[in-house]
Parts: sequence; C-alpha cells; structure tokens
Amino acid sequence: MKNVVVFGDNISDIGNRWLWPTERPDRWPGALCVNESGRYSDGKNWTDFLVEWSTGDALMWGNSDLTIRKSADYRTLTRYSVLDVDPGDKPPEMRPWRNLDECVGHPGGESGWERRPVPSPQQVRYVNYARGGCVVARDRTFTRGFGSLSCLRGQVEDYLAQRSFLGTEFDGPTLHILWAGLNDFVTVERPDHDRTKAPNLPSTNDYTAWETWSRAHPEESEDGVGAFPAVAETRSLIEAIVSDSPGAEAEQYFMVVDLPNVYSGEPVIDRYNALLASLVSDWPQGNGAPAQGHVHLVTMSKWMEHVGREPAAWQLSSESQPTGVRPFYDTGTPPAPAQDPVPAQDPVPAQDPVPAQVRRCFTTSDPRHPTQAVHSLMARYFVATLLKSGHALGRLDNDTCPLESPLSALPLDIPTT
Repeated sequence: MKNVVVFGDNISDIGNRWLWPTERPDRWPGALCVNESGRYSDGKNWTDFLVEWSTGDALMWGNSDLTIRKSADYRTLTRYSVLDVDPGDKPPEMRPWRNLDECVGHPGGESGWERRPVPSPQQVRYVNYARGGCVVARDRTFTRGFGSLSCLRGQVEDYLAQRSFLGTEFDGPTLHILWAGLNDFVTVERPDHDRTKAPNLPSTNDYTAWETWSRAHPEESEDGVGAFPAVAETRSLIEAIVSDSPGAEAEQYFMVVDLPNVYSGEPVIDRYNALLASLVSDWPQGNGAPAQGHVHLVTMSKWMEHVGREPAAWQLSSESQPTGVRPFYDTGTPPAPAQDPVPAQDPVPAQDPVPAQVRRCFTTSDPRHPTQAVHSLMARYFVATLLKSGHALGRLDNDTCPLESPLSALPLDIPTT
C-alpha cells in the first residue's frame, strides 16, 4: 500500500479533537480523558503502533510538544504527509570499481570497492482524520457539553477535497481504514428498534433484507434508532470514495473495523457488527461499489472478547488506571532541529516512572478508553488481518509482523478451536 487514510473516533484520534479550543473540556476532570499529546490513552493509540511497525518512524516521541508538532503533518492531507520507511540495519551493498580511472576518481575508496548509490527510500503517505466524539449515522444531531459530536462524513469530505487539491501527487494503492460507531450506541445511547413499533422488521441480520425493509416501510423508521442507518452510512461513504476516484477505482482498498461490545453486551452493537459483516461479505452491486475483494472486515469484537477472556495471558489487569498517569516518551529519538527550538519542559525520565502493572491495566482512569497496552494488542490484530487479506504495508509483511508485535509468543489470530 502506498497510502493509508484513517477515519474514526476517539480510539484512533491523534489530536484532531483535543487541539480545537472548543474541545478543551475533554481535559477537565470527569470528561473524556485525553493525554497531553491528544490521544485518548495513557500513551500511544493503535494507529501510532501501525505507523511505527510499518515505517520504523514514530509520531509519539521526545515530549508532548514534539509529538504534537510531528503529528500535525498527518492530521490533514498535504504533500508533507509522507513517512520514509526505514528498512532496518542492513550492511551496505558494495561493488568493485569498473576501471582504474573510477578508482582514482574516488580517493579514500575501500580497497577498490565502492558503495552503491543509496536508493530513494520507500515511502508511505499517511493521514489520520479520526476525531474524538465522531458518530456515523446522520439521522439525528447530538451535542454534549461545550463541544458537538461530529459526523464521519465530514472526515471523508475533507479527505476528498484535499486529495483533489493534491491532484496527481496522490496516486497508487490506497488503504482506507474506517473504525467508528461506539459513540452512536454508547455516548448518545442510540437504541435498537422496538418491534412493537416496527412489526415488519427483518428477522435476520442480512444487510439486503434490512435495506429492502427501509425502502418498503419508511414509516417504521425512527430518527436516531437502530443499527442499520450507521451501516448504510458506512456503505455510502465507501462508495463515495470509489466514485470520486475515476480511473483509479481498482486502487481503492478498505478495512472496516467492527465494535468491541464491552458495554454490558448491548444487543444493538451486536446487530451493528452482524449487519456490517453481511455488507462486507456480499457488497451490493451498483455505481460506486468497490471492486470485489477490496473491502475487508476486522472483527475486533471477537479479538477483544478473546483477549478479555484471559487477560492474564496477555499480561493485562482488568482494572482501570488511577488518575494522573502520563505518557512515557522514547528518549532515544533525535532532538528537534536547531532552527525550530522546543519550549522548555520538565526533563523526560530515562525510564518509565509508572509501574508496569499500572501500564498493563485494561483502561485508563476514564474506563471508556483502553490503555496503550491494549492499543498495542488491537494494532497487532489489525495488522494480522491486513496481512491475511493479502496486503503489505511499508516494511510489514508476514515475516516481520511477528517480530514487531508485542508478546510475539502468543498467537496473532483468534484460535479456531
């Protein structure tokens, strides 16, 4: 994949919501907890791991100011939203001089050998539009506190406009990642349908059956109710991206992530996941339909159920972290350029001062958001599904994935038995 585009909500946000002045209440006590670098985590989120494992680069490093500055290049699509892929430590390729004149022309050569010209590094264009508080369905407007919940469609519209502006600079196979929906069902408590009010509801979770019902019985549809509108909107957004890619439809790929049902087993979330799986497995034909095999489902719901069944096997605690846990930054990263001085901050400790058992809690002090440890496991499963789908990203392939993944001795996929 040459390009990676992320759409989503809190789980994937690298600062898009936190940096807006109207959204600063998220940092107040009792609000949705955001760390000092803009992530809804005690450190990195799963997209940060995806970037690091696929390129060798890190968006979260040094301190909070450096992290915010570096992340800014990847929160909107520009010609600077590009990451070089570090191939790792490999010995230099050498070849003999072709003739004596060449050797004389290169004083200080190494015993008649020269280095091959350094090729341009492989690059991945990366942009992350995910914003905390994003909802998928658009059939009802919601507000909360000082900040309003935004819609996923707004992220896609921004992307298409910025992609159009770049023109031919943006080309090649593009992976679009869509992961949102929990705000629909948890934050704004979108309920499931009441069969006493909608007697003609389908008895199955087949997407086509629900689409037929919505057209045949519009009087039974209620604004802000049910899982089907959110899944139908996901389909509409994917088809909008494909339709806006004339001549490059075959280069548009999609990974759609379903929702971990960690909130008391809400039936409406299970229905959403089932409808999403039905849509991906049998995409309706028509204008804008993605090419066959270009949309894959990441069953994060099953993966997190698997992890949650035996958290100790993943070195996790089912507890929430105490308040005040700050991110730990990699101190081995290069300093900021001299021409761009960094505001003075407290020295970054060489070792993480937070005890390991606290870092390995399941959620932050806000029990609605996972810790960095859990984000790493979600990233692990996403990458395993990506590779299983036949794709590669940067330096990530079937050989390197186990080496990059945390707890590599444990399976990368859900056991079938």
